[in-house]
Amino acid sequence: MTLLICLPPAQAEEHGKPWSGTITYDVQALNNEASDWDYLPQTITYHTNGKAWKIVEQGTSFERIWMGNLDEEKFHVLFHFLGHAVELLEPCPAASDDPNGEWYDAAAPCPWAVLALPKSCTLRDGPATYRIAVREKVDRAAKDWKRTFFELPEEYEPMDRLSLAALMSSLSPSED
Repeated sequence: MTLLICLPPAQAEEHGKPWSGTITYDVQALNNEASDWDYLPQTITYHTNGKAWKIVEQGTSFERIWMGNLDEEKFHVLFHFLGHAVELLEPCPAASDDPNGEWYDAAAPCPWAVLALPKSCTLRDGPATYRIAVREKVDRAAKDWKRTFFELPEEYEPMDRLSLAALMSSLSPSED
């Protein structure tokens, strides 16, 4: 679960108001093997109401949801792993600028390691390297979001990386 995405804390747009809306990114694998991996998404959709954010990966059997609040130093990663609905709480990476990207004016949430939402950028997830490019950006008033849209679903089991590793090792066949 080492997704190094291009986004960080705080965001403001015109008139000091936080941006609210949705951005859909198309995903293009940059290393040939990556296109064969079942966890590489086909699209990534970023949602925010200006206070909370949610990133949804689509198009794989290993879809993940990333959620958090813009002012927090940790975020949640939700996914299904061998029949288990898992919720990991992850620390935000240090923010950094990527001079090779094109950026929107609004700053972005902590899991993205740049100072603004990218129009496109390169991401690394484990051994996969891929590029995301905006397909669509839609503004949406903060009051128009469903109240529960940015709330954590209850069906996921909170787990730390150590517990996830223990779960993985318990599922591995023994060498007896």
